[in-house]
Amino acid sequence: MRQRQRLIDACIAALHLYGPSRTTVEKVVAIANLSPGIVRFYFDSKDAMLVASLAYLAAEFEERVLAPVARLKSTPTRALERLVELYLDPEIASPRKVSVWYSFWGEASSRQEYHDICGKKDDEFATLVRELIEAVMAEAGLTHLDADAVSLGLIGVLEVLWQSIAFQNEENIDRAAARRRSLAYLGSVFPGMFPAGARPGASSRESGASPGARPAGRLPGWAYADAAFFELERERLFRPAWQVVGLAEQLARAGAFITAAWPWERVLVVRGAAGTLHALRNACRRQPHALLEEPAGRLAGKLQCPVHDLTYDLDGRLLTGTTPGDLTPLELTRLGPLLLVRSPRPGGRAGGAVPAITLDVWPALRAVRTESTVAAADWKLIVEQWLESPAADRHFLPPNQLLDLASGPPQILQALPEAAGRTRVVRFELRTAQRARRPGRGERPADLSVAGEIALAESAQRGLETLPAQAQDAGPLTPELARFRHSIAMLLPLLGSDRVTD
Repeated sequence: MRQRQRLIDACIAALHLYGPSRTTVEKVVAIANLSPGIVRFYFDSKDAMLVASLAYLAAEFEERVLAPVARLKSTPTRALERLVELYLDPEIASPRKVSVWYSFWGEASSRQEYHDICGKKDDEFATLVRELIEAVMAEAGLTHLDADAVSLGLIGVLEVLWQSIAFQNEENIDRAAARRRSLAYLGSVFPGMFPAGARPGASSRESGASPGARPAGRLPGWAYADAAFFELERERLFRPAWQVVGLAEQLARAGAFITAAWPWERVLVVRGAAGTLHALRNACRRQPHALLEEPAGRLAGKLQCPVHDLTYDLDGRLLTGTTPGDLTPLELTRLGPLLLVRSPRPGGRAGGAVPAITLDVWPALRAVRTESTVAAADWKLIVEQWLESPAADRHFLPPNQLLDLASGPPQILQALPEAAGRTRVVRFELRTAQRARRPGRGERPADLSVAGEIALAESAQRGLETLPAQAQDAGPLTPELARFRHSIAMLLPLLGSDRVTD
């Protein structure tokens, strides 16, 4: 097998020098310093030797780039950093090997074997990049980003760097600069999460950081009470985000429904006659009044608007009456036993991924009650309190939801922004299949704990209004809180440079 590998190495060298069409057996054995007969022992033909050489490069890429990065999927930021490092490693991205890859791609249109191997490598790489980008977006709560566009941008940056390597000598290649450029692109999309892309002392423009993006420990005080920024958050963070609307077990029978009224959307989820769940906008098409005001109930096979004499099927299709058409469908997905809904994306673009959270207790959860409290505080202050004290059984669903199994009975909390400095906190109280336990001595019931968090947030809101300078101070940060603040900081430049420097 050593001689076979010598032939493959020599074939790659010949391909670098001559290209696939001008590479011959004689040139390969001359480079390998072997006899022509040894080629016939291992390969049926020159074409078989070329395909074997391309397959070797593809296997090497799988083993030394794709596999190590895939093992880091649970830490997607680190995985992307490692991907950049390995993709630009001299063992993978040498001038010789890069030029050979491009040579094979150049002839792939006329050789199916080349097309299959090159295409498989590119597809696997693109899929891995997109999965990691989606994971970082979900982790940071940046659901307004387009995962396809961000992924293609990174692949494009790496492709351009590979092209430059193909036409240089090794001694002229600045691999550290190439890595910085790649991470600077990622840093421009995810400020603060890829600091290795910046040189020491580099400006925000040079490092790729978004103008106005601040360190993770601080947000300007006005961001917690500004009406224009509130509208921006609602459009960029909340409309594209998945929100918990209830549990699937609440809709076990045909006609069963639940509703939710968010500041940016009215939601109706109903189980149709055939057993399919449908998420619809809870608004008449003639005038935007709510068709159902009750939080839950059961319909007798039809959905009616008695005001305008309209009748809809449970899937939203208009059956009788004159109106612009069917009810507007919303996007629906499941996360364990939970039902999540979001508004449709403009142009049908895909939104952020649902966080991949697994809890053994989830399949046994049952709904108990839902309660709502209005807080005179910005939604971000409430979320920041959640993220200051992470626990193993407390899971954050960006940008505004907490799944809490750590403080007594299971509960889901939502911080729904109603206005600048005003939030409606919704609490879904749940129970498991086991009999719910009473709070132990000295342990606060979950609803009292929520009341305490609201009171603290309201006090902090008043402090922001009276002590704006102190609002810039920052204490120790958990990684979860740092990521959350970065997701907000990315929106600051959209209001204009005159605001972000206040």
